[in-house]
Amino acid sequence: MNVESWITVEETPALAAEAMAVIDARLARLTDAERGAFWASIRKAYNTPYNDPEKPAQPKPVEPAPGTIPSAVEIRLPPIDPSIDLPAAALASATLAAEMRAA
Repeated sequence: MNVESWITVEETPALAAEAMAVIDARLARLTDAERGAFWASIRKAYNTPYNDPEKPAQPKPVEPAPGTIPSAVEIRLPPIDPSIDLPAAALASATLAAEMRAA
């Protein structure tokens, strides 16, 4: 969607400075730290869609020492009672699991 504006690029800095002066006059009752916090929150709010927050570093997986074999994990499934009517997908899954155990 195109945005239409009657403000020219040349007018923008002067209008922004004027707007900040009016806002600062209203914020005069606040301390310097509170005004700084206000402007920091405004900058964050306007920049959030464009500046994604930094993601925390993900831990790196531990590599096994050279020449060692990583331990295997064995998954044990309960036996399937053939008298229970299971969907075909569950039966196929159980069959595959049994084949994997046998291998």
